[in-house]
Amino acid sequence: MAKTKPSSAKQATPDISKLVSSALTALESDGVIKLSALGPASVREQVAFELTKQGYELTKSAVRKPVLEQLKRALADGAFIALKRVAAHTPGATTPEAKRAVLALVASGAAHLVLRGKEEVIVPINANVLSRKELLELNAFAKNVAKAAGAKNGLSLLQADVAEAFASSVPGAPTSFSAGAEKKLGPALSNLLAAVDATRDAQTGLSFPSIVARLRPSLSPGGALDALLSAATSGLLELRPEGGINRLSAEELNLCPPGPQGTRLSWARRTESISR
Repeated sequence: MAKTKPSSAKQATPDISKLVSSALTALESDGVIKLSALGPASVREQVAFELTKQGYELTKSAVRKPVLEQLKRALADGAFIALKRVAAHTPGATTPEAKRAVLALVASGAAHLVLRGKEEVIVPINANVLSRKELLELNAFAKNVAKAAGAKNGLSLLQADVAEAFASSVPGAPTSFSAGAEKKLGPALSNLLAAVDATRDAQTGLSFPSIVARLRPSLSPGGALDALLSAATSGLLELRPEGGINRLSAEELNLCPPGPQGTRLSWARRTESISR
């Protein structure tokens, strides 16, 4: 009597541990993986369950890093996140989900919501923001500004009075707008911003990571990275990760600050103009 051969189904039984390991690698790199990429349909539910046991979130179509964790990581890296573009920092999350999560961080005191120009922006908790008292004091002085701006008889304000109003309302505020800001920046940050301006792409407004190399020999690579992160924390620069095109060499990537989800922050954009 002929022996019964093992069924092909048994031979092809997927290795759950390998599928989980592969998914973890993708999640660490990209922050999200589609359910369809977890393996054969017969085991996807089991693989997804194993991933949720390790703290990942399951949606209808994907597994992702927890949205709050992604946002906390981005803010810890010094990111300033425009509220309307917050979903770009949370792979696998919808815009409404990302907004709810980031506003929950603000409500819990883990981040600040500030107004920059016309945009509402989420900034790290260690960013220097005005207190409620300081806002009210400045708002009171703003009535004088509005009165002078709306007058038709040449009415204006003394710069000294405006500087004094800022200095009294905001501890540490510069007493003159251009010289005070430049002094506060210091030579390292001043050189950095000059390098950012010199390497800016006219169409995108972004500067490439050659910024760090351009600062040699006045700044070491470590000093340049510290200056980049300091400028980002101060709100002078927005640092962005590489777009996944893999156009940077390993040496170039080493000159870029670490970003969220294992990325490197290879692009910089000026977010505030400083008079020199």
